[in-house]
Formats: sequence, C-alpha cells, structure tokens
Amino acid sequence: MNYRDILETLSNASAFDLYRLSCAIDREMERPEHIVAVQRQIRLGQVIRYFDGTENRECEARVTKFGRSLLHVERIDDGRRWRIPYYMVNLGGVDVSVSQPGNDKPITANDLSIGQQIGFYDKENQERSGVIERINQKSVSIRTETGRWRVAYCYLFPVIEGDTFDGADLISVADNDTA
Repeated sequence: MNYRDILETLSNASAFDLYRLSCAIDREMERPEHIVAVQRQIRLGQVIRYFDGTENRECEARVTKFGRSLLHVERIDDGRRWRIPYYMVNLGGVDVSVSQPGNDKPITANDLSIGQQIGFYDKENQERSGVIERINQKSVSIRTETGRWRVAYCYLFPVIEGDTFDGADLISVADNDTA
C-alpha cells in the first residue's frame, strides 16, 4: 500500500471527512477477527516488529504475554515493557515509510522518525545536523553536538551522507530555538 498516495488524496478531504474515516478505521481495527488473525501468527518469546505512532518508526520487541485486546511486549532496544494493540504488529514486513526518495516536497512529520539523522538551518542560516529526539506538530526537537534545538519543518533537509552524531559524547545540553 502506498501511504504517500493515500495521504495526498486525504489532503483534499475536509476535517469532518477525516474524522468520519478515522471512526470507521478505528472500528475496523478493533474487530475480533483481526485480533485473532494476529494472535494465531505469533508465539510467546517471538521477536516481532511493530509500528510506534509516537516515534513514527518501527520497533522490535519480544512477545511476553497475550491479552484480550493488547499484546504485552518487551522492547529489544531498551528493555522497556509495553502493552500494544494487536493491529500495531507488522506481521507481513510491510514498508512503513510514507516518504518517497527524490521527492521535492517539503519535509513533514510523516517523513520523520525518532532517532533519524536530519539536517537543518540555524538562526544564522548555517547548516547543522543532529538526531531527532521528538516530533511535534509544528517542529522537531533535535540533539546535536552543541546542544538541543527545536526546529520548524521548513528549516529541515535530509542528510544523505557524512559523519553522523549519535549523542553518546554529549555532556552538557543548551536549549536553543529556531523559528
């Protein structure tokens, strides 16, 4: 399924149309047939991938317990335990990307994920790069070698290659705001 095409189609919908569609989708996701279909394909201890909407990325986790409507998992990256709806599990290995490479459209929240390397222009119009820590409605929070920045989407650009910053050697953090 091409998520970008769907989002482009939905960009012309009214707020009411989007709300109505959201209600129908919510009901469809909660249908017992969908839950049972997922339960039948996974086992205790199995490592699964699921899409985390708050981080806007796929995560790996180990199944620890089956609930009636929620799956209990332990994240592989940090060991934290979560209860997630069954519909978040990506059993088919579906590509979760919404963005398309080479697209000249502006970067949106749907194009980004937490932990992703991103570039931006600061107040002096200097290029900087860092790692996305948080995705907000109008801006993203980025950790760089020199501190934390809150940057509006219009100042962002993709980082193609070069040195990456993982934040491991960050000692002190200064808060900076850009537009």
